[in-house]
Amino acid sequence: MKNTGLCLLSMLSGAVVGAALTVLLTPKSGPEMRDAIRDFVNGELERVRCKCNEMTHNHDVSPSNNA
Repeated sequence: MKNTGLCLLSMLSGAVVGAALTVLLTPKSGPEMRDAIRDFVNGELERVRCKCNEMTHNHDVSPSNNA
């Protein structure tokens, strides 16, 4: 089980380093990159909100038998 934590930490570190290198080495200008990141984040947030609303709606529907 100790190796699982190390594996997850390594994977997360690799993802962060990869994301940082991508941002630094991309041919887009600063404003273009910020707009692209903003659009991506807003799209993902909207997707999460929709899923949360679906889950909340499904959770609110309770069975008719409350025995």
